[in-house]
This record gives sequence, structure tokens and C-alpha cells, in this order.
Amino acid sequence: MKHSVYQVQQGSSLAGLLTPWNARLGSLDAATGSFTDRKESHAAAGPSGQGFCGILGSGQVLVGTPGMSAICRRLAQQPGIEGQWGAKVNRAIQQQGGLWEVIAEVGKDKQEHTALHSVLVLADQMNVRSESPGYVELQCSSTGPVTRKLDSIQRSPRFSLMLALRRDTIRAPFDGASVANSSTIEWVARDSSKPGRERDDGVECWVAVTTEGFSEHLLSEKPLTQDGRYLPQSQDDLSNAAGIIWAALQDVLRPFLGEELAPVYLQAQRWGSAFKATTLEEPCLWDPSLRLAACGDFCRQSDLEGAILSGLAAADAIMDGAQRR
Repeated sequence: MKHSVYQVQQGSSLAGLLTPWNARLGSLDAATGSFTDRKESHAAAGPSGQGFCGILGSGQVLVGTPGMSAICRRLAQQPGIEGQWGAKVNRAIQQQGGLWEVIAEVGKDKQEHTALHSVLVLADQMNVRSESPGYVELQCSSTGPVTRKLDSIQRSPRFSLMLALRRDTIRAPFDGASVANSSTIEWVARDSSKPGRERDDGVECWVAVTTEGFSEHLLSEKPLTQDGRYLPQSQDDLSNAAGIIWAALQDVLRPFLGEELAPVYLQAQRWGSAFKATTLEEPCLWDPSLRLAACGDFCRQSDLEGAILSGLAAADAIMDGAQRR
């Protein structure tokens, strides 16, 4: 079955949660300070120049409303679904007969929770990497090509910056811009312009995403791992990164800045596997003999749309496998 994100948007289960972002979008040239509207940018760039996450393409831009987490929470409320929030899966053991015993730590007190499932789905490539905080130990006869393919994917790190300022501090002619000719920032957006995220307190929120090269530079100071061991990000590390990224963002937005540049909120986030430098050709991975599937933004396209389509493809494969048994 062929799916599209627009079908998902119109489905009753997600009604009102994926909303068109009818904003001033386009391309910002950091070298000249000039902004080009999305329609003109798309025509000039052609099909190969899609900008950050395809923002310069001709398709409709959808955003989670009021936030991206609302999508997951709505899906978890569907009939027949039991969700475990605040859980960390540590192990999955395949029992005789093929069922998977999933063992997780739940809540602040990390109580052990065990459940049996007919199928195991890996939705993050980090699930198979022992140095990652998302690692899940799989105990079965053989994990086959699924884990080998996941482990072959190359990641592309990023840092994001969320800041809140007095409204009109940034007098930009856009709400979202894919940034060209910048070695530090590749995306900047007025987050308060998105549906459901408007504010009435005189403050507006902005989000910026660093380039891969700048992210690698920041990670050279505070790496993700050391001697095969994951290094958690401390608040001091993130505060230091936030200051550096904010300085870089000011350089990019210099033509549009007011005089009072005093953010009331400034927070950075490290995304060690934000995007994938390589993606798999398959829409999903499915091993019916192990009842093991994998889906996410590592299949075909490294963005939210790719993750949704991959998840739908995995659901189709699992259902088809169940009908054949």
C-alpha cells in the first residue's frame, strides 16, 4: 500500500495535529543578508535545491500542533494501544515460539517492567549501538540483516538553539529561512509563528539549527563518546554551546536585529544523530522469521516525513506477515 503524509494528516486519528504552516518561508543569504521568498527560491534552485528539510520545495509545509509531541500522544491514545511514558528499554529477549520479552526501567525510581510482544520494532538506529543511551540488548539466535543494516548508517549531528526575546527584537522579513553561505547556521525560524504556538506576553520564540560542520566543531570540544562510552551532556556544556551558537546566529541575522539583544530564555540541545548522512534504500526493514522490524528517518529520507512513511511501511509488512502465519 502506498501512503502519503497528507493522507495521515486528513485521517481521523491525527485530525488537527498536523497543520499547514502558512508562513513567510524562503532562503536567507548570510553573505548578503538578502531573503528570497520560497516560491522564487524553488524556481531558481530547481529540484536539487530543496533547502533545509525540503523547505524550499513546492509541497505544503506541515507542523505538529501545538507541538510535535502531540502527535505521539494522540497515537498512544488509540484503542488497543498501551503506552509506557518515561520508560527506558534495556533488553529484548526472544522466547521459544517467537514472542519477544521486553524489559524496561519505568519512572524515576526505575522499576523493572516486563511485557511480551509478538513483534519487536526498532525505531532508532541507536538501538543497536552499544555506546548509545538508546542501546537495546537483543537476545535471540541471530538478529540477521536488520541490525547489520542499522549499524551501517552514518549519522550527521546537529545542535539546535531555542531562544525567547521581546517581540520585534528580530525584525526579519521571514518566519522560516533555509540559510545559505553560512558555515554555522543552516536553519532559523520564528517558532511563535507556527499554529498553536502563538504568545500573548510580548515575547516570541525562535529556533536555529547549526550546520553539520559547526556541529562537528562543537563536538570536538565535548564529544558524544569516549573510549566507546557515551558521555551525557551536562547543563554547563549546553549553556556554553548556547552562548556560542547565539553569537553565530547574531552574525547571520545582523541586518534584522534591534538594539536590545537580551534573550529571556536561551537553551541549546545536542542531537548526535539528528540526520542521517546515509539512508537505506528500503522503506523499512522486516525479518518475518525473527518478527523483528525497523523503521524511521534512516529509511529513504532523513526527516519527519520519511519517518512517518517508514512507520506506515513497517505496519503494512507486519500485518502482511501476520496474515501469512
